[in-house]
Amino acid sequence: MISVLYVGGKKVNIPELSGMNVHLDYVQNGMIALSAVQTGDFDAVIIEDQLPLMTPSRLLKELVSIKNGIPVIAVVRGSERKREVLADFDLGLFSYFEPNEHSGEEILAMLDSAKRFQDFKREVPRTAVRHFSGIGFEEIVGVSEQMLKIYHLMCQIKSKDVTTVLYGESGTGKNLIARTLHLISLRRDRPNIAVNCPAIPSDLLESELFGHEKGAFTGAIERKDGKFLSANSGSIFLDEIGDMSPSLQAKILRVLESGEIERVGGAETIRVDVRIISATNQDLENKINDGSFRQDLFHRINVFPITVPPLRDRREDILPTTMSILKGLKKKHNISVNFLSHGAMQTLDQYDWPGNVRELENTLERVVLIHDKPIIESDDIKYILDENSPSAPSPKGDTPVEQGEQAVTSVDQGTLPTQVEQPTSVSIDTSEIRTLKEMEHEAIIAGLERNNWNMTTTSQELGISRMTLYRKLDQHGLRKKD
Repeated sequence: MISVLYVGGKKVNIPELSGMNVHLDYVQNGMIALSAVQTGDFDAVIIEDQLPLMTPSRLLKELVSIKNGIPVIAVVRGSERKREVLADFDLGLFSYFEPNEHSGEEILAMLDSAKRFQDFKREVPRTAVRHFSGIGFEEIVGVSEQMLKIYHLMCQIKSKDVTTVLYGESGTGKNLIARTLHLISLRRDRPNIAVNCPAIPSDLLESELFGHEKGAFTGAIERKDGKFLSANSGSIFLDEIGDMSPSLQAKILRVLESGEIERVGGAETIRVDVRIISATNQDLENKINDGSFRQDLFHRINVFPITVPPLRDRREDILPTTMSILKGLKKKHNISVNFLSHGAMQTLDQYDWPGNVRELENTLERVVLIHDKPIIESDDIKYILDENSPSAPSPKGDTPVEQGEQAVTSVDQGTLPTQVEQPTSVSIDTSEIRTLKEMEHEAIIAGLERNNWNMTTTSQELGISRMTLYRKLDQHGLRKKD
């Protein structure tokens, strides 16, 4: 049972939750709510969009301060409240919903997530609780079960000087997790240096990491200290360590085993005290098998591995991540955005995000620059995703014609024949002719059923983008049958 304090309303306000596994306690204003939260044990608080005595934003701020970040969900009904939602995420808002737009199942999913997050914070050591925000851990955004597992691992090693490797696809935020590992560690007041290994030419990476002596190579006009010396007594983050050459891997291994480095072209052995955090989007065990990664180095860096899941596998993190990105974009570009509509949420949730958080950030930035308005709608996002998803050619070369478009065949004007054969008159049985809409409907149904409703594969076969396929589903009223 999920225990919820509902502030500012009566039971009729969210009938969608009737009969669900939720116990609601109702209070009429913020002052009573503060007292109830201090004495009661609630999993979440729902705040109406208008309150007597205290504004919803003020109540949110007070609740977060007195109850160690209890999840607060906002009810959004009017345009005035919509103008405050984005700013409320800075204060610790967990999520929000529009009663006339969100289903009971969607609201229940928010409450389930809130309870799981609250239960998790109740179990972590008291010294770790201060690292949690309303929607994540330090600067990391995410409240999904997968992210809670990562927070648990991070709490386990926060006071331990352990070598860590982060696995995950590009764009999942491994660099942010690496920075957070440093911020919560005993080295937090010491240097934290990040090195993007693939971004530095392999013949210069050794000098970048370990420094060089004057005259060590052409252009070395003076002695230079490397990143390891800069990070001495602190942490160094080696991003995409799987791209490092085997010879350089041997020198990283030496640092891990003995804490010693040498500048390029030098003979002096220098001792350093550096915690190494590394990351890769590759399978290091496969690289060991093909001889491109040292097995002994793998065992040294793999002391405490953490796998960062892709965004498509933690969809409940899309909304808080989106709001966090929009806050930054609002400040960066001085734009008017304040709210994400329910339709826009659904569009973001339906997309697979192969580029993960990095792709989401890029998409949202383009959305707000092109559509600078207070509320982001579904069509605003679909427009950008369509641009980012060029049509893939059909395996058979037969691409359905989009509505409102004409099929055009490109012809080299210099090779046109001097004579064109006249078409033969053909008798057509018009009783068998189907409309283009009917043919398109049948093609989409056949593709979806053939691919078990896999949107990516079906859109590729049809030669359209995924977002165009989603729009076609809406136009034809198609939904997957349970």
